[in-house]
Amino acid sequence: MIIYDYPLNEQIRIFLRLKALFRRAFYFIEREEAWDHHAALMTVFEILDVTARSDVKSDLLQSLDRQRLALVPLRENPNVSQESLEKALSDLETAAYDLHGSKGKFGEQLRNHEWLMAIKQRSGIPGGMCDFDLPAYHYWLSLGREARRSQLNEWVSPLLSTYRALRVHVTLLMESGKAHELQATNGLFQQTKVGPDVRLLRVALGSDMPCVPEISANKYLLNIRFLEAGETARFKVCGQDIPFTLIFCTL
Repeated sequence: MIIYDYPLNEQIRIFLRLKALFRRAFYFIEREEAWDHHAALMTVFEILDVTARSDVKSDLLQSLDRQRLALVPLRENPNVSQESLEKALSDLETAAYDLHGSKGKFGEQLRNHEWLMAIKQRSGIPGGMCDFDLPAYHYWLSLGREARRSQLNEWVSPLLSTYRALRVHVTLLMESGKAHELQATNGLFQQTKVGPDVRLLRVALGSDMPCVPEISANKYLLNIRFLEAGETARFKVCGQDIPFTLIFCTL
């Protein structure tokens, strides 16, 4: 099963991008080679770029509080697992507490790091990070893997409280989804109402289906075209009925 996400507002779009970037950064930090750690640092720079024009910490705090307010009334619902509910509420409270305790704006320490910002500036130039352009960075890449990993973890450390809060928020959002088993006739599906509270759409397809969903949606209308997979079949709609699962995430 392959799941395709479609955020319905800019805030969720940024959160999903950050979640993916953090996962990539952690993956490369744990690897061994110099170019793995280069990829990790470039991913950290992407995280800074994604958050350059948004107040991620403030947005996350508001989102966590909104989720908490939505979950608290469920304590009176006998059909809800109280153990799972209390764990979710505890996770939300811990994430919010840690986020409140973090100092400064998101990424402020890295943006004020002169050496890192010099590297970041050169990274935007094609071929601009050769050893003759950045000898100090060339030296850093030549260090032992543990020395590089230690510094990467030090640089990422101020971002971790935000990442943990982000992970809690996105996980609860996705787990709140209501799934519907549907079928796209001749590769096309349309629905006239999405709902004002839906923040994320998820389309689940069998991994044996050679197509990908192209989604267009707002709170009034949802269109999904299932396009043939493959670089030579771009924009060609699958000419068959496609069974899929549509998940509406609101929390």
